[in-house]
Amino acid sequence: MLAAFLAAAAALVVVALLAIANARDFAADERRLDDWLADEHVQSKLSSTNDAALRGADRSTVTGDVHDPLAQARAIRASAHRRLDIVEGWSAAFAALALILAVFAGWTFHELLRERRQLIERLAAERNHDPLTGLPNRRFFADWIAFAIANARREGTHVGVLHVDINGCAAVAELHGGPAVEALLVEIARRFRAASREGDVFARLAPTEFALATPSANDARELALLAQRLRDVLNDPAQPPLADTPIGTSIGVAFFPEHADDSAGVLAAASAAMSAARRAGRNHLAFNAIAA
Repeated sequence: MLAAFLAAAAALVVVALLAIANARDFAADERRLDDWLADEHVQSKLSSTNDAALRGADRSTVTGDVHDPLAQARAIRASAHRRLDIVEGWSAAFAALALILAVFAGWTFHELLRERRQLIERLAAERNHDPLTGLPNRRFFADWIAFAIANARREGTHVGVLHVDINGCAAVAELHGGPAVEALLVEIARRFRAASREGDVFARLAPTEFALATPSANDARELALLAQRLRDVLNDPAQPPLADTPIGTSIGVAFFPEHADDSAGVLAAASAAMSAARRAGRNHLAFNAIAA
């Protein structure tokens, strides 16, 4: 793209130089004609020819005397006009090239802006989303919870957070390697997303840890049912098994405002509850670090 732009700019410069050179030649021919007509010898010859015509001299002699200077004048004038035609042609070419270059420059600028916008959008997406699963990352999740809590504080409602740790990934990695674990996590993210309700937000917080935030839960029982739904989708008999080894979950639950009064506190409470559930064994659920 840059090479084409530079080539077009160079062509424009060449055309401009050619137009300027021919314009100078045209001006030089005009000056040469003026100088020739102002020459004393030419004026004297034309004057004597005119006097001869007035005295009734031979017509052929008079015509010859007039024809030679006029023919030379016409030749100079014709040369000047040819130069002028060339100038007009190169000027038209210059205008056409300038228009093409302007259009090309505008298109190039538009493409650069589009690429820059796409880069900014991609960087923003990478900044806020997990590249493997496409789910929001910890940064986005924390910001969203802060927003949800601010709204819940105004409305007098609750915000529930489920911190989910996936059990069994180490066995899959040992048997099948890292790519198999990545495929497993992508499928788990897909199932979790399908199981979420409108208004819920899923995120991937760590390699084997996910989280769900819901601004519409009314009590712990509702969050316990939601946690059970997540466990069920991982072992749904209507879908292919996630792996050839058991896959389970340890889920910690925390509430705003019962367990903490800000986003950092709610996240910490849910994480502590998840750790308690993990200590209790696979497929356990804990509320605020008290294993159920």
